[in-house]
Amino acid sequence: MTAKIRLIDRQFSPTHTANYKNLLVSGCSFTYNNHESAVCSWPYYLRDLAEFKQVYDCSQSGVGSNHIFNSIVNEIETNPAIRPDNTLIIVMWSGLSRTDVIATNDVTKPWHHMSNYDFDETFSTFSIFNNVSKTGVNSITEDLCIDYKKLISSDAQIYESCLKIIALESYLRDKGFSFVFTSWNDPTQELNIVSIGSIIKSKLKNIDYLGNFAKAHNLLEPCGHPTPNGYLGWTREKLLPYLSKLGLVTDKNTT
Repeated sequence: MTAKIRLIDRQFSPTHTANYKNLLVSGCSFTYNNHESAVCSWPYYLRDLAEFKQVYDCSQSGVGSNHIFNSIVNEIETNPAIRPDNTLIIVMWSGLSRTDVIATNDVTKPWHHMSNYDFDETFSTFSIFNNVSKTGVNSITEDLCIDYKKLISSDAQIYESCLKIIALESYLRDKGFSFVFTSWNDPTQELNIVSIGSIIKSKLKNIDYLGNFAKAHNLLEPCGHPTPNGYLGWTREKLLPYLSKLGLVTDKNTT
């Protein structure tokens, strides 16, 4: 087990009751709760509002589909607390052109200043970022990102991301887990680039996207992330009704 577990006090009275004890999540900075003692992202708002007992957070800032796929599979295979009968899985897919790989901690830790997901004591996720500038601070990793992006097109990574989404869906179904896929933002533009994009559109269209919701309600920070009210509003108005429709949570007002 390597998912982050935060002991954050609950802030809201529940409006729903989850049909599962645990919530397992993965994604990028649109999922990652960047405070250790306060709620500021949707997994913990959902924890409070739907009475989940525990959040297992595999998200990491700046990552793409490879990390999301790898972290969910790793947690299921290594964490005995995660079972199909007690855990709901929600994945918020990131930008489909983002690239990351698994590397040793001596490489990843100086590169990522926060939110590392450790697969074990040796390996964690290393993001190969777009638009890296040479500062000389991490010269080898900066050069790696620059050279990789020269050689491997964004379109190729988008195609690989589509395959990761298909593969994770098949894996979770085979394992018997209940799960929900959504996206940080509308992926249509990226999906229109690749031939299998239409297959993925049908898997990610069921919930209004968090980024689009926050933008429409003027609830974005200057950095482009939702404000706390953006996360909370999306959880209340979009995510919870969808989970209720699927029978994954129960509205307390209807019982």
